[in-house]
Amino acid sequence: MDTTGKLKEQALEAYRILNGFVGDLVAGTRSLELFASPAFSSQMKASTLATIRRMCLSHLIITLSKWAELYDRYKAVIPKDVRDACRELRKQIETRRVEKFRNSIVGHIWDKELMRPLTSAEIDTRLSQVFGEREESFLKWINDPKSNVFPSTVVAICEHTRDRIQAQYGLQREEIFLPREEMPT
Repeated sequence: MDTTGKLKEQALEAYRILNGFVGDLVAGTRSLELFASPAFSSQMKASTLATIRRMCLSHLIITLSKWAELYDRYKAVIPKDVRDACRELRKQIETRRVEKFRNSIVGHIWDKELMRPLTSAEIDTRLSQVFGEREESFLKWINDPKSNVFPSTVVAICEHTRDRIQAQYGLQREEIFLPREEMPT
């Protein structure tokens, strides 16, 4: 495969991954919003709501960590006009210590530095590093349906980058969306 063909194949991979990120980030943030609404929260135990919150936040943390990996592996196919925003998002994920949170809390029970599981207080402290100011601002940083404009939210960056990759590499619908039997499992 020549260089152009290899770049187009990488662009297809990046497009598909980014498309998945958009769905994952929207589902995670909107689920938190939905389950916090009085219609749902009034019908559930506090422990159930806490479990749903933990599940959604874990899913968001994993997806943000994947963004960092996507950027590191696919930056060559990210169009120049969106590359600065993508690099800045990568830096924000690092500054928020998202990958460290994933590695020490979401993905594992054992903190390798402390050689023990973290206490609830330690988890909350690390989660506050990920959140920044407040949980609500963190969620709006990821997905704010009222202002998902590039580059104001993670969802907007994912969508716009995905769309720019499609345009720059001339990706066609039939290339992007594989028939079911060809989809990777």
